[in-house]
Amino acid sequence: MSSSQLYMYFDSETGGLNENKADLLTWYGCIVDEEYKILEELDLKLKPNDGRIPIAEAGALKVNKIIIADHMANPDTISYAEGQKKLVGMIKSHLKKNGRFSNISPAGYNVPFDIRWTQKHLLDQETWESLLHYKINDVMQNVDFLKKCGWVPKTLGSLTTVVDYFNVPARGAHNAKEDTLMTIDVEKKILELMKSKKDGGNTDLGQNLISLLEAE
Repeated sequence: MSSSQLYMYFDSETGGLNENKADLLTWYGCIVDEEYKILEELDLKLKPNDGRIPIAEAGALKVNKIIIADHMANPDTISYAEGQKKLVGMIKSHLKKNGRFSNISPAGYNVPFDIRWTQKHLLDQETWESLLHYKINDVMQNVDFLKKCGWVPKTLGSLTTVVDYFNVPARGAHNAKEDTLMTIDVEKKILELMKSKKDGGNTDLGQNLISLLEAE
C-alpha cells in the first residue's frame, strides 16, 4: 500500500432519506492516514444557497435533534457553495495523484448514502470524482463480511449496535462528527479482529478482508 494512501471518513445529517426531497443539514469529514491519525477535519453546518429554510421531515429532525430555527440562526451555518469551497480546499491540501487516481479514498458507515447526499447538495459528482478515489471503504459492508463468516452476531446492523458490540467509546449518535469518529473506532476494532483470526489460523479469510480494507 502506498505510503501516501489516505482516507476521508465522513458522515452527514439530513432532512430525510431522499436527497431529492430534503436538504443536507450538517456534514463532517476528516482526512486520516494509514494509522488513523486525523490530519485535518471539517465540521459544517449547512443551508441552501438561496437562503431558504431547509426542507426537513419531522421524523428526521426527531432523530438528529436539529432545531431548524436555531440551525439557521447560528452564525456558523454556511451555504452549500461556501461549504463546497471548504471541502475542496481540505481535499486538495492532501491530494496526490498516481496517474489519474487520487490517493484519498472515501470511507464511512453506509457511505453510499452520504455520498449521494454530498453529491446532490455539497460537491457535484464530477468534482467529487476528480478529487477522490473511485474505491470506497464502507465499514458497514465490512461488518456484513464478518457476519457472513460467523464471527459477529447477525443481529448487528446500525452503527449503534456495532459500537456496543465492539465496546468502543459511545459518542453522541446521529451527530455527523461523532458518528464519523465512532466509525473509525469500529474500523480499528475490525482490523484487530481480522488480524487475530489470521494469526489464529484463519489465514485465507483473515487476509482476504485485511486486503480489502487496505486496498488502494
